[in-house]
Amino acid sequence: MTGLVQGVRHATVARTVAELAALLGSEGGTLALSAVDERTGAVDLSFRLDDADCGDNCALPPDQLRQVVETRLRSALPGLTAVRIDDSRRPVPAGDGVAGDGRVAPAGPGPSSITVLDPTGGVVPGDADPGPDLGSLRGRRIGVRVDVLWQAWDQTVDEWIAELERAGAIVTTWRRAQGLKGAEGERRQAEYDAFVGGVDAVISGLANCGSCTSWSVKDGLNALNRGLPTVVAATEHFVGLARTLAADNGRPGLRLVELPSSLNTLPEQQVRAHARSSFPALLDAIGAVVR
Repeated sequence: MTGLVQGVRHATVARTVAELAALLGSEGGTLALSAVDERTGAVDLSFRLDDADCGDNCALPPDQLRQVVETRLRSALPGLTAVRIDDSRRPVPAGDGVAGDGRVAPAGPGPSSITVLDPTGGVVPGDADPGPDLGSLRGRRIGVRVDVLWQAWDQTVDEWIAELERAGAIVTTWRRAQGLKGAEGERRQAEYDAFVGGVDAVISGLANCGSCTSWSVKDGLNALNRGLPTVVAATEHFVGLARTLAADNGRPGLRLVELPSSLNTLPEQQVRAHARSSFPALLDAIGAVVR
């Protein structure tokens, strides 16, 4: 076959989708392969929240999910022409998309089908620069972005703040209520922008589900793109997703510090002990020194 329609192999699609499902993590919904047209290069997927521990609040938002799926499949499947994601969170009219050759794509599995177009260009590698090292902590203003979801992250941050202040840093925190829209969302975003503008470095977290990983990375990139030393805290199951989101947004070098996925199930005493023991890893990740 020639041109855009080169076809795809079912085994390659299945393997790539399995990798994507593992990347997203079972806590934030289930991505599954529904059908593959090997001749035309069209792929149908489904995304379900039935098994998600915390529902829609923990799932990767539809636009982010689509971006991650599109980027990964484009990279692995050069013969791809269309991807339809049956995502019940976001209904759109069936057959709303256009295939890569300009024709109207066939209707997907139902009214919630999203068609992802296959562009002909490759994936842009982005800026691998992790940003500047922080250097000495003494006198530096450190902003810690927390969230409304993970109590263990608050406990971890408490311990890190004590260590940072002991080293001479000045620490402030800001709490993200993710997913707010409209005027309230704009107000909170302006508040965060002002917060980032008043510090010398940012620690953002916690990336411990699909949605909170998306927001933690987004808020971290806000600081990194301003030239600030920045690190995002992610639990081990979501490190891969955090790296993928950073790369998809043009900054694959975003610094990460890894925490255990069991963090939010541990007793507070163990969480705080782990926070103290992981403090050197935080310093290393953001390029900071105590002197």
